[in-house]
Amino acid sequence: MTTPAIEIDKLEKRLGKFQLGPLSLTVPCGAICGLIGPNGAGKTTTLDLLMGMGRKDRGEVRVLGMDLSRDEIAIKRKIGYVNPDLNFQPWGTVGGSIDFVRGFYPDWDAAHCERLLSEFGLERNEKIVQLSFGARTKLALVLVLSRQADLLLLDEPTVGLDVGSRLKLFSELLAFMQREDRTIIISSNQLSDVERFADHVAIIDRGRLVAFGRLDELVDRYHQVDVRLANGAASAAMEGTYAIQRDGDRERLVIDRSVCPLEKLRSSQCEMLAEIPLTLEEVFIALVGRSSL
Repeated sequence: MTTPAIEIDKLEKRLGKFQLGPLSLTVPCGAICGLIGPNGAGKTTTLDLLMGMGRKDRGEVRVLGMDLSRDEIAIKRKIGYVNPDLNFQPWGTVGGSIDFVRGFYPDWDAAHCERLLSEFGLERNEKIVQLSFGARTKLALVLVLSRQADLLLLDEPTVGLDVGSRLKLFSELLAFMQREDRTIIISSNQLSDVERFADHVAIIDRGRLVAFGRLDELVDRYHQVDVRLANGAASAAMEGTYAIQRDGDRERLVIDRSVCPLEKLRSSQCEMLAEIPLTLEEVFIALVGRSSL
């Protein structure tokens, strides 16, 4: 059996009033996993901990088959990490940042780096302090994609990018995945990008894992149903259902078909009126609430 890319077991981390976990998640090798959730759900904290930035309070983390507590340096050599808050100013220029970073990685591909600079419209002599936010994001992407990493951790990598640059990024990421033993975890609030690009999705909210699985299976698992309630019934909601709208004796639910099969709902005190498949965005809204958008 192939070793998973990420194995998180009962991970916990407290940051002020925020509590991450207990969080358990296993991402298979070769997956493109979208990590989605409301702002403040714990996405960045999770990626930071996977990168060894900050210390966990409890739990175990294995990355690429290695224990993060023991093998942090070896793990970092195999990971490419992008975060909107990364600061490149100490390196002065685009070229200075490249020359500094490349010295740490024997797998650096100089020719590929120069092509990426051209693709993203960056010049080696540009001063970091004068770069726009989007240009700094491009630089971060050049620095990770110029290596032969085994795992990419991308925290909001499309923030500040124009449409053309986003398309170039996803083209580069698909090329990166041509080697089947590579893995990408991408955190994004652009659910349409995740739905188009990822094959696995993890949804987290308030530091807890809400749902995880293959994207096609996850979307197929949740459906919207409209029902007419029997006389006097307060609601048709039961385990595995989420009531999202009520109008008189009619109610709209999202059901988790793995917990509440349609046959179970049909046998309850309500009349089935309609069943509708959902998009990832609609599943997300049902599971974490409309207020998160």
